[in-house]
Amino acid sequence: AGVCFEDKQFPKTNSFIDGERQPLADVEEFCGRIKAGKDAQTDPDFSLVARVEALIAGWGMDEALRRAEAYHKAGADAILIHSKLSRPDEVLQFAREWAGRSPVVIVP
Repeated sequence: AGVCFEDKQFPKTNSFIDGERQPLADVEEFCGRIKAGKDAQTDPDFSLVARVEALIAGWGMDEALRRAEAYHKAGADAILIHSKLSRPDEVLQFAREWAGRSPVVIVP
């Protein structure tokens, strides 16, 4: 079992609605949510996945990697990366640059 936390601000906007802003949560605040989730975890087989929306929001690869690293250090068991592109280029680049620091879940 597990849960996926998404780093968008509330209220969430669908990632594929053209022209919509995609505001992201503050990194420190989001890391606090991850830490709180891990602190409350009672089942060692439960996974917390941190969903990085920097590519969707147009913030670029460097920001996606920076956020993923912070979320990993905060205790996320895996990183979910998402792209709007119809080709796998961005998510494959992320996976290469992430270099196996933790499991990666990819949304095509």
